[in-house]
Amino acid sequence: MKIIHVQSVLPQEDVMALKEKTGESSVKEAISKAVYHYLKYGAEE
Repeated sequence: MKIIHVQSVLPQEDVMALKEKTGESSVKEAISKAVYHYLKYGAEE
């Protein structure tokens, strides 16, 4: 698997909500968990 670095600009409220929803304390882990969840289950939840 090839790994690449990705950057994005998100509102602070969205990042805080992602951290809370995923249960992660770091932004990096929260976004990573959210992306993998989206890829696995899609947007139809």
